[in-house]
Amino acid sequence: MTIRELTPSDREVFLNLTHAVVDALENKDFLIPMTEEEADATFRNDSNDVVLGAFLDNTLVATLGLFHDIRDYAKELPNEYNSLNGAEIGEAMVRPDLRRNGLMNKLFDTLQSYIQTSNLDFLLATAHPDNISNHLIMKSGFTLHNVFDRRGYTRNMYIKKLLA
Repeated sequence: MTIRELTPSDREVFLNLTHAVVDALENKDFLIPMTEEEADATFRNDSNDVVLGAFLDNTLVATLGLFHDIRDYAKELPNEYNSLNGAEIGEAMVRPDLRRNGLMNKLFDTLQSYIQTSNLDFLLATAHPDNISNHLIMKSGFTLHNVFDRRGYTRNMYIKKLLA
């Protein structure tokens, strides 16, 4: 298993994994797929976003990202976070046949080095209320802020304060 940062040349394999994961989900509400426009912005050479990929035999099997444009969450954030000096952890997905093997924990541990050098005030994460990912989010020190609607999907919003 190899974990590395995805590059613009990985855009299509990322989108292919997204489609495979969504197609295999029993509850399609568990993952809000990245739009083509979001993928274009994320996989630009000058993007500040970080998407980590886990590869097995040179095949992308899991991803986790850190996304710096969180303006669409502004209405949902508490006032003390209105500076928007935060980032979202998202695009957490694992190929169905490899779930529950610790891949997301490995990706999250690797993402920590990016977070530690980012000078962010806070992180946010969202998950469908019934998704197992809520457990990993809370285990990682996030606090449930609220439940809201995003693009027609119900989401728990978690926040983790980073700087004092």
